[in-house]
Amino acid sequence: MSDFRKKYADIVGEKRVDYLRMQGYFAAQIKKRRRELGWSQQQLADLIGKPNSTIGRIEAGLTFPGLDTLYDISKALNIPFVIDGRNDHNPHGSFAKI
Repeated sequence: MSDFRKKYADIVGEKRVDYLRMQGYFAAQIKKRRRELGWSQQQLADLIGKPNSTIGRIEAGLTFPGLDTLYDISKALNIPFVIDGRNDHNPHGSFAKI
C-alpha cells in the first residue's frame, strides 16, 4: 500500500478508499471500451439516452452511475455485466466488474 493511500485511509477510512478505487476502475473500463469502439462521449450518451455531461462525469470519476445507467452502458459497450466481487487488481476484492 502506498504511503499516500495509507495516510488517506487513516483519515477517511479504508472503505472510502476502496469505494474511490472502485469508482476509478469502472470509469477507466468505460472510457477504454468507448475509445476502442471509436465512439465519442456524445455517441455513448445518445445510445443510452443520457446527457453527454453524464458520461463525462462518470469517466472523470466525479460521479458513479446508478444501476440502471451502469447496465445501459454495459449493454451499449457490449461489456458483460458481472457482479462477482473480484477484479484483476484484487482477486478477493469488494467490488463488481463490468
